[in-house]
Amino acid sequence: MDIEQSADACGGLAWISERLFEIEGRLAAGLVEGEPLDPRTRALLARSSRRHGQHAQWWRETLPDSPALAGPDRVGPPTDAWDSLIGHIQDSEPSDAVTALYEMAMPELKSVLDHLKHQWSPICDGAFVRVARMVAADLDEEQTEAREAWPIPNIPSSVELEELSFGFFDDYNEKRWPPLVTHPRSSGYRY
Repeated sequence: MDIEQSADACGGLAWISERLFEIEGRLAAGLVEGEPLDPRTRALLARSSRRHGQHAQWWRETLPDSPALAGPDRVGPPTDAWDSLIGHIQDSEPSDAVTALYEMAMPELKSVLDHLKHQWSPICDGAFVRVARMVAADLDEEQTEAREAWPIPNIPSSVELEELSFGFFDDYNEKRWPPLVTHPRSSGYRY
């Protein structure tokens, strides 16, 4: 992965983390219209929100500071699928938002990080790798805490979430994001 692709990945991850920080913070504080969430869920969201705020700072700090690479300009929705999912979560009732967060957003974010760890080199991308490891560890802990609060199904619980998940399949199939990185085949050809 070259420096521009790494910058695009970090910019996308910063955007996702910033949106999750904002959404979870509003849900935890009860600032979203709809039936209020139970105290245990609000406490989980408050901890998660703080973590995502820290993650956003870490991702922004890994952006290149060269004016030629325009690191801060790379912070934005990485794909239409992520933009749609975040929009859905923002517009949903609190309980539906929490469902979308833990059934789709967190697993997709973990999947992106798992993909990227195979793309970054520990030699030249050490800062990216270190941040990705810390974020992945936080996501694992958060998923464990969420499972203790309520069971998370293996498939999306609503038709709308299932439709949103198809956007992520398109991202993976067309190699849109994480950045366009092709995987070498054993024959040496790239696809």
